[in-house]
Amino acid sequence: MINRILRKTIVRISETVVMLCLLLPAMSLQAMAASKISVSGTVTSQIEDEPLAGASVRIKGTSLGVTTDVDGKYEILAEKGQVLQFSYIGYKSKEVTIDRNVINVALDEDRTLLDDVVVVGYGTMKRSDITGSVVSVGADEIKKTIVTSVDQALQGRAAGVQVTQNSGSPGGGISVAIRGVNSLNGNEPLYVIDGVAVDGKSSDGKTSALSTINPSDIMSIEVLKDASATAIYGSRASNGVVLITTRHGQAGKTRVTYEGYYALQQIPKRLKTMNLRQYAQLYNERVEVLGWGEREEFADPSVLGDGTDWQKEIFGNAGMWNHQVSVSGGTESTQFLVSGSYTDQKGIAVGSGFERFTARINVDTKITKWLQIGAQSSLSHTKRNNTIDDNGVIQTALRQLPEVPARNPDGSWGYQENNQLGIYYTNPLADALTRTNYNKGLQAMVNAYANVTLLPGLTARVEYGGTFDYGNWYFFQPEMTIGQFTQNSNSQRQSSNSRYTSFKQYITYMRDFGKHGINIMAGHESQESKWENFSASRQGYLFNNVTSINVGDLKTASNGSGSGCFAIESYYGRLNYNFDNRYLFTATLRADGSSAFGPDNRWGWFPSVALAWRMKNESFLKKVDWLSDAKLRLGWGLVGNQNAGNYAYGSTMTTWATAWGSGFAPGNFANSKLKWEETHSYNIGLDLAMFNNRVEFIFDAYLKNTDNLLMQAALPAYISGVIASPWVNTGEMRNKGFEFTLNTVNISNRDLTWTSGLTFSLNRNKVLKLYTESTGIQGKIGNDVFTYTTVGNPVAQFYGYKVIGMFEKESDFYKKDANGDFILDASGNRQFVAIPENKEIKYGTGVWYGDYIYEDLNNDGVIDEKDRTYIGNPEPKFSFGFNNTITWKGFDFNLFLTGSVGNDGYNYLLQEQSDPANRWSTLASVCDFTKVGLIDPDGERTLDNMYVTNPGASTYRIDQAASNQNSRTSNVYVEDASYLRIKNLSLGYTLPASFTRKFSVESLRVYCNIQNLYTFTKYKGYDPEIGAYNQQVLLRGIDYARYPSQRMFTFGLNLSL
Repeated sequence: MINRILRKTIVRISETVVMLCLLLPAMSLQAMAASKISVSGTVTSQIEDEPLAGASVRIKGTSLGVTTDVDGKYEILAEKGQVLQFSYIGYKSKEVTIDRNVINVALDEDRTLLDDVVVVGYGTMKRSDITGSVVSVGADEIKKTIVTSVDQALQGRAAGVQVTQNSGSPGGGISVAIRGVNSLNGNEPLYVIDGVAVDGKSSDGKTSALSTINPSDIMSIEVLKDASATAIYGSRASNGVVLITTRHGQAGKTRVTYEGYYALQQIPKRLKTMNLRQYAQLYNERVEVLGWGEREEFADPSVLGDGTDWQKEIFGNAGMWNHQVSVSGGTESTQFLVSGSYTDQKGIAVGSGFERFTARINVDTKITKWLQIGAQSSLSHTKRNNTIDDNGVIQTALRQLPEVPARNPDGSWGYQENNQLGIYYTNPLADALTRTNYNKGLQAMVNAYANVTLLPGLTARVEYGGTFDYGNWYFFQPEMTIGQFTQNSNSQRQSSNSRYTSFKQYITYMRDFGKHGINIMAGHESQESKWENFSASRQGYLFNNVTSINVGDLKTASNGSGSGCFAIESYYGRLNYNFDNRYLFTATLRADGSSAFGPDNRWGWFPSVALAWRMKNESFLKKVDWLSDAKLRLGWGLVGNQNAGNYAYGSTMTTWATAWGSGFAPGNFANSKLKWEETHSYNIGLDLAMFNNRVEFIFDAYLKNTDNLLMQAALPAYISGVIASPWVNTGEMRNKGFEFTLNTVNISNRDLTWTSGLTFSLNRNKVLKLYTESTGIQGKIGNDVFTYTTVGNPVAQFYGYKVIGMFEKESDFYKKDANGDFILDASGNRQFVAIPENKEIKYGTGVWYGDYIYEDLNNDGVIDEKDRTYIGNPEPKFSFGFNNTITWKGFDFNLFLTGSVGNDGYNYLLQEQSDPANRWSTLASVCDFTKVGLIDPDGERTLDNMYVTNPGASTYRIDQAASNQNSRTSNVYVEDASYLRIKNLSLGYTLPASFTRKFSVESLRVYCNIQNLYTFTKYKGYDPEIGAYNQQVLLRGIDYARYPSQRMFTFGLNLSL
């Protein structure tokens, strides 16, 4: 219903605006003075000799002008002696004095023009005047890759920005880190979309915060990286700021564009799992070792078939459709853009998918010479279905046995037969297809503004905008019995709504005084956010097809609700000074007052200073022809982070059930001394352009120190669950590194162009202080500790035991010195190596051949918690992106590579699946478990009469008692997750304008695209790009059957009328 209403609304608005745009030019022409002559001609491209449709033709010094039609032709009434100004985006403007009736013009391409103006905080600046570290990604770059979320388009295209997918599921979570890990409590940047701030961290950590935005609506993305650029955003800028500007209409002919594509998706890689014959063979070998559990049907594995490949059952090819229509245009005084899009992405795993409908209306109008108003508004409706990723179906599929059919011959679900272990897993395909688990969301975003010119050079701007979100979560698990596995029905619902609003007012004064130029901005902003949610659940449903909450068993009813708010009051200002276009100075100051902190620490002050020297404009470099531009930049700034929840310094109240009814008690410990998290950032940069701008090199080095790190304190186990932890300032952290961008125009002539772009990022992280009583900070999933953070080391490294070998022969059980000689005790006896506490070296019930040897770090002869150490780092040593674009006549080709080097991944799935004693271990590598044999077949099973028959096996021995705890967290499961990925490969063809204009088509391009074509990596899991578990900084790089990223084959077209 909502979709139909929105579609009808967009169509009606489009028709009205188009009619207005057709009428206004006609009325204007009738009012022209009779003394003017008619001037006409054609505007073409100098290089391609093709007509430029939509080029601007204006009479200099007046507001009169027209745009060229689809053939590049124009006609305008003017007087002889007046000057016509010809301009077109991406081309150098040209002026011609009117001395005849026909004037044809050819415009030269200007490669620097598109990047001439960039968006910065609360305004725009010429790129040549920027003193901070800012990187831009344009619409053309975004469209080269098929993405459902805007943040995915930044991967490999912006130096210093690391983008990883936490899940490959449609609409799945994304983690974006700008210059390393800057905070322990969320590391996502602040997004500002058309002036409206959006938190980068999603509410559940499993979805992308930008999945509601249509990537095709984006005109440009600016990433503010250093504090001199971000400090103007103060308390929300410590993780960097990403400014997103959507497309606007332009004066001239009304344009209608259509963009559509179909993509075929597939899983790039499947894990090697056992077929039925391999499983039967392993089962028999397990029976031989354990001495029980023999099965007659496995007597001869060679006669068995392949059995069920559960990965093929849950993974398959899937389609993705995208359609977008936009209408834009306007007059010199009013411009508009209306767009609508629909995306339907099926998941490569059953039970997953993402659907999105968006609508956008952007309008800008100049009411008078001194007043301009406008608004950007969008509406998005999304539905994300994910019964597989959210409910652990991938893990279940890898545990389920190949002997179990997905479906029985009668169509019913397959199940496990009775077994002697009494361990049963559900049918993963049934789980994915019978459960209901989806989120629906409706988001409205609007930002209205008014620009008032008070005096020449002095303008005032007022903005009011915000986001309004409504969400619903539905979950239903049917009552079902499949063989020995039984589950009860369960239904859950959650409804939430939130509102964020901001009100900004600022003035800007710009003026040049000879060689001096100043730009002063000062303003005020107030932000407020409110939210509430309600949840309910019941069990015991009589019918699986009647799932309303009120139908469930009343005795099992549970419900809850919550609400909250926060507010920020801000005052800010910026000064830009330019002397002779050689020496640039920028200073900003922002004061933020946040409701997250108590009265004594409520206000934070965030200044920044930056200097730049345009060396090219010095006399000693002006005559260096090969050097087009050279600028040296220096910057310092202080930014903050107040992401600690609403009123984090105080204590909220919570309800408790008592014998006398519901009661109230403090829900968390208070901390009135809670302070802002602050980051001091230093930056030095060099911008070079050479050989007539054919080579561009941008280099930045930085140092960032973050103090008063915000996070919730760890409480003793006996308090956990009784009262929530207080927010505390827990330490200090440093990031330092360098990055560069190299852009080149390799070939540029009439028919052929070849451009390349390389980005490189290197960051080093180190924890400098911890203000906690404990020695470090743990990163846990459930009760398992995977990462540990301590002073002097990078944040959240993998933490576990170090395996230094395996007991394969008798000598391995004894200590040796550096020369390989046995270490003897006082009595001259060989000393045993360290083994787990309260264990002994003994056949059957103790540590034995085929077990791992763990390093005894403290040399106390016992393997225990004190022997845990750092075993890997999820942070890459460096990451990069390499982009190549070739155009030849109407063809265009793009090859885009991304890579990450030196990052480790913890293969949690491999850890779970490596035990050959477990019936649910189905990875093929488990077949190569360590086998133990007798030296003398007639001898006893003693230490000196046994050995490992297959040294170098993939995993340890069968030991149902787990005496050595071989599956404990260790470096065995830490793998090199470095990779080089062919991210994008595309080929397109734009039909000649001389052909398409015969059909009143301005342009038509068809293309094909392959995304994630191939990944070169040693990592054994689905995908080396693991990301962060629910966007948690302390749980990066942990792979527990992560939903793999899909390979996509796309076919599409772009049409413009």
